[in-house]
Amino acid sequence: MRTKLLLTQFIVLLFTWSSMGAAKERVSNSNSKDSLILESIFPFQEQHCHGSTIVELPNKDLLVAWFQGSGERTSDDVAIKGARYNHKTHQWGQPFVLADTPDFPDINPVLFVDNKSQLWLVWYTVMAYQWSSSLLKYRISDNFLQKDGVPVWKWQDVLHVKADGQPTEGIGENDQFVKTLSRKFDEYYKYLSESGQMKTTGERAMTQERMDRVRNLYLGIAKGNNLIADGNEVNASGEKVKKQLGYPLMRRIGWQTRNKPLFIGNRMILPLYSDGLNLSLMAITENGGQTWKFSEPILGGGAIQATLAPKKEGSITILMRDNGPAPKRLMTSTSKDGGFTWSSVVDTEVPNPGTAADVVVLKSGNWALVCNDIEDGRHRMSVWLSKDEGKTWPYHKTIVNGLPGSAVRGHYPAIIQGQDGKIHLSYTNQIAGKEGGPDVKNIVHAVLSEEWLMR
Repeated sequence: MRTKLLLTQFIVLLFTWSSMGAAKERVSNSNSKDSLILESIFPFQEQHCHGSTIVELPNKDLLVAWFQGSGERTSDDVAIKGARYNHKTHQWGQPFVLADTPDFPDINPVLFVDNKSQLWLVWYTVMAYQWSSSLLKYRISDNFLQKDGVPVWKWQDVLHVKADGQPTEGIGENDQFVKTLSRKFDEYYKYLSESGQMKTTGERAMTQERMDRVRNLYLGIAKGNNLIADGNEVNASGEKVKKQLGYPLMRRIGWQTRNKPLFIGNRMILPLYSDGLNLSLMAITENGGQTWKFSEPILGGGAIQATLAPKKEGSITILMRDNGPAPKRLMTSTSKDGGFTWSSVVDTEVPNPGTAADVVVLKSGNWALVCNDIEDGRHRMSVWLSKDEGKTWPYHKTIVNGLPGSAVRGHYPAIIQGQDGKIHLSYTNQIAGKEGGPDVKNIVHAVLSEEWLMR
């Protein structure tokens, strides 16, 4: 039930609620531009539910998806679930299954409507209980405006990733993917040294020895060291010389989804990442997924789960989760050619504890970012606003604010802007369960305004 509250009362209550981490059916004055709405999409439960995504449909209804089961990559019962929000009744419908590969975990859905008004669901199935065995999949629907239940899917396929040229007879010394990755490591080394982040000692410090060990590990995977077979190396004279070479299986599987794509004209740029290679990549299509091209690898200190923001002058900025050592910051890179090549990865000033973030460019031109804005833990989650395309973020509002060490989690958010200008979030919400029992979770929908962010 939606109850109107005076704004001052609501702010006091919000602090109490967000400190507990519990989002129940609660609301401020939804007609006010100066408001925040938080509501649970379904009740708290002991099952793991995580990795949500949100999309506004052409009829102004909302569709949210998440993965749910007894765990994550090692739990065969994990499926992609969804729920619909009716913008007229202001009610969430009952959850339903959007995708389920029997006896395999299905993870990290991404929902979006493309420039042909088709609904997409992109996700991945974990084939062998390790993230590096993930297999990308997608479904497309042009019949999805039902009041209840599952869209009618007209197409499903595997998104085959081939970002490495044509090493049909093995990965030789002149392999372009390996060369590009090596160059990216050099660029990142240079940045670490010039920024003073490279240390000589320290348990968690970024030392030359540690970086070399990481470099050798990932270049070994890129060279196909885990799939060695007879091949042909081409020597300086252009002759084929038989030898044992690696093959590129682990460069072509293990790609994962997290955040929504960016559309520029007919071009769709879908951000991917790999826990196996610890880097990001863009999947690019200009014909609705019939064929795909791929960007060069985007490499930093564990720079994964990119979220994209186009700038007015035509370049694209990405913000990425920091899965590397301190300082824990969202990392960034820029493309000036529509997503194919990317600048050296550097840190921003936005804290990040190694968890997902998402950004949206608002109709006003301002950027709204939702993230865990602390360096250690997921118990605080805030929305930030920039009026200068990410150079500075002067406005912050905290949505979840639990105590350090508590069971409270507000994390893995997604953010969009609706047709009416309202900003919508979905995120994983966790609190402590009954005494002696497991923590409980659900997915929360939040609605806020740009004006509220700038108060």
